[in-house]
Amino acid sequence: MEITFPFEEIKISGSVELEIGCGNGEFLKFIAEQNRGINYVGIDISWESIKRASKRLRDLGNIRLVWGDAYAFLMFGAKHLKFQRVYSLFPDPWPKKRHEHKRLFSEDFWKLLSLRVIEDGWVWIVSDHLPALLWYYDNALSSGCWYGYISEGREIFETKYARKWKGMGKGIYEGVFQLIKPCGFTIPEITLRIPKIREIKNTSIVGDYKIGDFHLSIKEVFVSEGAVLIKGIISEGRLIHKVWFEVKKIGEVWKVEPSDFSRFYPTKALQLALDLIANELSR
Repeated sequence: MEITFPFEEIKISGSVELEIGCGNGEFLKFIAEQNRGINYVGIDISWESIKRASKRLRDLGNIRLVWGDAYAFLMFGAKHLKFQRVYSLFPDPWPKKRHEHKRLFSEDFWKLLSLRVIEDGWVWIVSDHLPALLWYYDNALSSGCWYGYISEGREIFETKYARKWKGMGKGIYEGVFQLIKPCGFTIPEITLRIPKIREIKNTSIVGDYKIGDFHLSIKEVFVSEGAVLIKGIISEGRLIHKVWFEVKKIGEVWKVEPSDFSRFYPTKALQLALDLIANELSR
């Protein structure tokens, strides 16, 4: 079972469908066994869930798993994909008002999703939390890309959460959305420029930095002969970069770049972080 990260591009020929928040893979297994000629991608932010899903789905050759954030995956890893259908079963409703910004199906997310779905493609969202589902619905319509409706959920979406909520007497609701047209949404991808400095004068750079609309938190700095390794986190709206920065001496200069083993996205925020680190090191 192949598992990739959100920033790794996936290329699949033929029909493909996506489950956002695939959990232990129960629904993916059910639907992939019924439709062997369709390819499926399942994404989940939980490594434990991805591990359980990979064991459950190991005998199915038409499934790929992605470990990480769906927002980042749709921006970068799915840039060559067009999904026929997208499923999200019981996404975290973040029921408190102050946590609404953490919900996935914001207006911007619907706009991004419109770029990754075929013409007349569909999205199914199933939830036991009707206020959250109505929030998703309002955002979908506000985006101008989708229309849809909400109804009682069907048995096809039977999962452990469906059984749990039904057992507690909760209602299950289904939001069905169809793409009207792709919306305008800018993917913040750029070609990175690697900064160079003549000399390292300062390595006491642990701390929090504001860079434009973004935030950089430098957690640790490790210094050795001929190299510096820096652990950082960049917050760029919904995107979170967890980056190890490598500073190496090449000839007469030091290069500041993200390490190959980091989980990063080539965006403006990453470029600003590279420039800021180079500047701080050379002070």
